[in-house]
Amino acid sequence: MKIRTLLFAVLTLLAGPVCPAKDTCFDCHRVMEGMSRVFTNDIHFSNSISCAVCHGGDPNEPDQNISMNASRGFKVRVTRQGIPDFCGKCHSDTNVMGKYQAQPRVDQLAKYKTSVHGKLLATGRKRVAECVDCHAVHTTRAVTDPLSTASPKRVSQTCSKCHADSGEAFANTEHARRFTTQRRPGCTVCHSDHDIQPATTAMLTGATSVCAPCHEPGTEPARLAEDMAQVLGGLEAAGPASKDALDRARVAVHTMDLAALKKAAAAGKLDTSTTVSGVVLDGAAAKVTTSAGSENWRLDEGLWCRAP
Repeated sequence: MKIRTLLFAVLTLLAGPVCPAKDTCFDCHRVMEGMSRVFTNDIHFSNSISCAVCHGGDPNEPDQNISMNASRGFKVRVTRQGIPDFCGKCHSDTNVMGKYQAQPRVDQLAKYKTSVHGKLLATGRKRVAECVDCHAVHTTRAVTDPLSTASPKRVSQTCSKCHADSGEAFANTEHARRFTTQRRPGCTVCHSDHDIQPATTAMLTGATSVCAPCHEPGTEPARLAEDMAQVLGGLEAAGPASKDALDRARVAVHTMDLAALKKAAAAGKLDTSTTVSGVVLDGAAAKVTTSAGSENWRLDEGLWCRAP
């Protein structure tokens, strides 16, 4: 019995991913150019999840004019704003995910909606990360798959598609070399994954800092974090006039090099030919007058930035 069970398991693995027994979506789209051909590498395909589960329609109907008709449940393309809830219909449902995982994680959607990405997407912003930007579409793989865009060795590259400057600063550091395991997967070690919050100086110091789980207080790395936090804190205290310097310094933090951080902070300061002659505060708004003219600023997530 044990031999037959083992043989069945081996044959199942060798068979590879299979689509549902009858699926007219696959019959056509598997031989067409584009995303549908690479879908055979997707984790949904390997779990026999039909195109119709996401796109609607009737996978049993051979006539595409009928199978891809609204009367058969076919859905139009989902907007970027709608993707988190669209994916979340399955991925936040324990009953659905329990079919594929013994202990499914179903908190991703709820966490995403509290994140800086989720909040910006909810305002209508289009250039902000949602599910498929990080996990891909039609080529989605399990995060444990080395080829997954969200795998420990590749997630930092995925983040760098949007955060290119920070990614470049981080790439050659000791952290980048070490943060490639399931226990420490790239950028998410410090920034989390689905519930990413705006970066703050508080991330660098204190018992709840992102450094604390790895670096004991008083050690060289902990002191470096404190020194970097002091530079950033000074720029934050300077208000709107140091916004550009603060942006550059926050990117330089990823080098874990205090000299590089100070250089970036200095490079971003107002030129000596540009002097601030007045700042008028009105709650979360400010009018900054310089020798180059006047600008409107606003307080956003605890930081001053130019008002659109």
